[in-house]
Amino acid sequence: MKRKMIGAAAAYMSGSFFAFFINDVSVWLIAAAAVCMTLYFGKKRGWTVRDDVMLGVMFTIGIAVYSMYTAFLYKPVVAYDGKFGSFSGRVTEMTAYENDRAGYVLKGRINGETKAKINYYGADMSASYGDIITIGNCRFAVHQSDYLFDSESYYKSEGIFLTVNSVRDVSVERTCSRPIRNVMADFRETMTARLKEKSDETTGAFLAAMIFGEKRQLDGEVKTALYRSGIGHILAVSGLHVSIIAMLLMAALKGMRVNRFLSYAIMNAVLVMFVVMANSPVSAVRAAIMMDFFYAAGLFRRQNDSLNSLSAAAIIITAVQPYSIMNAGFLLSVSGTFGIAVFAQFMVKNMKYGTVPQILAKDFAAAAFTAVSVFPFCILFFDETSVISPVSNVFLVPLCTAAMVNGVAFVLTGGVLPILFPARVFVNVVVEITERMARVKAFHAACNSDDAKRLLIFLGIACVGLYFIGHSRKAVAVGTALSIAVFGIFSAAELKRHRSEFIVAVLGKGSSAAVVVTYGGAADIIDISGNNRSSDYVGHYLAVNGIDEADHLALTKNAAEQYGNYMEKLRFVEISELLIPSDVGTADHVFDENGFSINRSSYSIGYAEGVLTVEFGSEKVTVQPAASEDIAEGWDIRYGSPKKGAETVESAVYLANGNNIEIVLTDGTERRL
Repeated sequence: MKRKMIGAAAAYMSGSFFAFFINDVSVWLIAAAAVCMTLYFGKKRGWTVRDDVMLGVMFTIGIAVYSMYTAFLYKPVVAYDGKFGSFSGRVTEMTAYENDRAGYVLKGRINGETKAKINYYGADMSASYGDIITIGNCRFAVHQSDYLFDSESYYKSEGIFLTVNSVRDVSVERTCSRPIRNVMADFRETMTARLKEKSDETTGAFLAAMIFGEKRQLDGEVKTALYRSGIGHILAVSGLHVSIIAMLLMAALKGMRVNRFLSYAIMNAVLVMFVVMANSPVSAVRAAIMMDFFYAAGLFRRQNDSLNSLSAAAIIITAVQPYSIMNAGFLLSVSGTFGIAVFAQFMVKNMKYGTVPQILAKDFAAAAFTAVSVFPFCILFFDETSVISPVSNVFLVPLCTAAMVNGVAFVLTGGVLPILFPARVFVNVVVEITERMARVKAFHAACNSDDAKRLLIFLGIACVGLYFIGHSRKAVAVGTALSIAVFGIFSAAELKRHRSEFIVAVLGKGSSAAVVVTYGGAADIIDISGNNRSSDYVGHYLAVNGIDEADHLALTKNAAEQYGNYMEKLRFVEISELLIPSDVGTADHVFDENGFSINRSSYSIGYAEGVLTVEFGSEKVTVQPAASEDIAEGWDIRYGSPKKGAETVESAVYLANGNNIEIVLTDGTERRL
């Protein structure tokens, strides 16, 4: 085996994946098949017994590291789930929210004994990095994933295994122990504010997202447009950002004739500060490690190899935090880097690059193969992906890069010079184009089928196998094209099947509830509770199911406020008719205290006094508050919490904390989302 680092990384990560799914019998079968194929094709490529032993050892180490991390670090912490106790720890991360609220990540000890990192949400205590927050009494709980966000997997991959609630007796001890970290945090906040001040709200937030990874202040629909057009990766601090900063810095140091060893040290120091300032996202850590290998190779007169560097970075990251193996950011970063630096370069190697058409053709092909590399993970983690990404990456990413370079120059000068006009022009052009792209149905594809995702995993493994085993461009190109065709046909069939079902989806959390009724491509949205978060759930449901049109949007409570929320979240959904109470406005379609009804040839929807009924043939669904004493016929769906001490209705379905469920009336089944 010529490039042992690649084989070692593949075996190590395979071991970690295997440890993650070790209780799944199908994984044992896949692992056995993979081992047999690896040994067979390895022999054909001249691998020795020593190579086989190395792969086996790294595979075993991957399993061992993951398993020991789980046994000695994860399980002792989650054993406190549901228990009361105390916690004291230093602030390692913090996020400010509205209404004087804040979130803190604390690293310390539970009951003075067990080391742990936890999440604490509460009143803004004006704490700084390194300050010690002591919680005298609290209840520990593992993170509960929600329909909108898989918090359990995300925080687990960050090494944060618990959150706290029922908090009492909280105090802060000022330590001033992290002065550099606090200076960098203050600098980031100051520069974010100046970026907005010297340009405009959208441009400033856009630049802050690209430079610092600060995406919270960027409009949600702008982010949606960027992801649907295939350039959402520019918002993640990763290889593009790290390489630009490193190249600019090294060019400046070279111009000043700084010693190459000193330049290397300065570059590493700057990259560390930049990664920390961006809150150390795994994509930036991976990029910084690879950049370090790149310049170290030149420093010692060695040839840099992107795949070797990527493999080494993957081993380092997963060795420090084994749960990163299932982190969306890590997998997207690794697959994207593999796509652009390895796979795409291999596939376009023989393409000419002389004339403008040849340059555009090669760049487009490289972008297409990079998009293919990240496509499976976009579907697995986000349920939708961009189809137009090869085109948008060729034409829009250079504009984003130019804007970012302009923004970095502004930040490095302390935000004093008024030089952001070019960035403002570039950002406005990008936002305008991506929003137009996001409205075109053909430019993005959704996939919410578990069967389709399983097929995609199988096809992806097959294509990777073709690349590593056959190393034939023609075989890989044909295999990739066939895989895309098979997946596209299967996904289309699944989507058609889904749209042939009559579905009543109840969405929200706790007392928040909105209902989406879909059948034959038509959709009706009824917000029952008037909660501010309901529009988030509806927007997500429509997006992952590829629904871009709604016949009705009915706002039954807090209509004036909810109208703004829904118009923002459903900006890319065409709504035919709006239904609001008559005492709220003078829209064309209003209803009074008696409610409203929507009647079609095959079904009807009625709403009155907080109760929604949907009838489809002989089937009936009633959605009402859990506290209601009425007993409904057919499906009796109840959201929120029942009254304390009240008897529950045996025939009713209580949704409790998670209201996300689909009732499929065409076959009489229910699906939790």
